[in-house]
Amino acid sequence: MSSRTLRLPSVLFRLGTLCCVLLAGCATRYEPRGFFGAGFSEQKIGRDLWFVTFDGSAFTPRERVRAYLMFRCAELTLQSGARYFAIIGEGGPARVRSTKPTLIDQPPFPLDRSVSEPVFESSHSARAAIQLFPERPEGVERLYDARELIGQLTPTMRPN
Repeated sequence: MSSRTLRLPSVLFRLGTLCCVLLAGCATRYEPRGFFGAGFSEQKIGRDLWFVTFDGSAFTPRERVRAYLMFRCAELTLQSGARYFAIIGEGGPARVRSTKPTLIDQPPFPLDRSVSEPVFESSHSARAAIQLFPERPEGVERLYDARELIGQLTPTMRPN
């Protein structure tokens, strides 16, 4: 046997290991927004108002993105000393526009889409503006008990 044939399995093993490591790095975990942009972030916008965002990778299912967002809202509620939160605004992916219009923002041709044409979003992200409440308020829609929500979502969360 030549030394070349003995090296081939070793090279293939290393290449396979490298591919597995790279693919594992693509999975979005529940953690603060990192260098590559995936993760959660929040911004306080008022006394009891927060804007919470979760951005996942292209490999993160929409259901997981929503679960991570809700989990972060519940965590933030409890960390702030409140028990309940209400979603007062919610949205999907947002593309940041530059101050100078580009061809993407204003194409030189009309964008006519029929009603039956599906629209696919390119990124997996979710955002919500939430209001925190220390006690259960009356007549507030989309109200969540942070403790109950964390109890429901914890079993489905991936370990960090």
